[in-house]
Amino acid sequence: MSTVLFSLSMSLFDSLSTTQQIIIFVLLLTTAKPLKNSLCYLIGLIGAYFIGGIAGFMALDQLRAFISKYFPSMTNISDPSYYQSELITGIAMIAIGIWYFRKKRHAQPGRTQNMLMAKLQSMNSLFAFGIGVFISATSFPFSIPYIVALGKYTSLHLNLPVAIGYILVYNIGYALPMIVVLIMYLVARRGTNDLKDALHEKARILNVQLTTWALAGVGLFSTIDAGCYFAIGHALIKGRYF
Repeated sequence: MSTVLFSLSMSLFDSLSTTQQIIIFVLLLTTAKPLKNSLCYLIGLIGAYFIGGIAGFMALDQLRAFISKYFPSMTNISDPSYYQSELITGIAMIAIGIWYFRKKRHAQPGRTQNMLMAKLQSMNSLFAFGIGVFISATSFPFSIPYIVALGKYTSLHLNLPVAIGYILVYNIGYALPMIVVLIMYLVARRGTNDLKDALHEKARILNVQLTTWALAGVGLFSTIDAGCYFAIGHALIKGRYF
């Protein structure tokens, strides 16, 4: 059960810290065929992420080697230097989150978002499925929470069928925010006729809020984690992120 809760918490953090897949899902609910397009997108997104997780579990060492080409290894850095860097990074992320919210909370949709909305209006279900696959395939190799979870499964010496079960749980958690949005949409569309315009505005607000909370939330957690190390001699969580 502890591994299930670990998987769900990491996957929710993964999903909410990378908001664009949720925003696209919301916007797909404004297309001519909202349910078909959004569900095809979700199937492509989660299906590719699930397959990527299985492949990553089976080749975790190679995946870590790939990541090390783009992110410097922190294993040779002393604990004080590591947590000092984490503290500075956390404070910077909080500041960026506050700046982003103040800048974007009253801003109108930009040219890029308007173009995206126009493109989504003419999208068919096959293209929606392809977008979901593309997002997962390009983001998976750099998804730190997912790779941390796969490393956890490896450290438990799980066989492949059991690991696949936990990877499935992880993907259910990753899809959960979009499932909640879908349920809210199904309830809301019974009581309004201008749901499309409302969703456009909600997507803009949701984008700002989720991005702000992702930046500020991760920054706050990193600041507290490093602060605990310097205040009481050990970090909030056991072990480092990297």
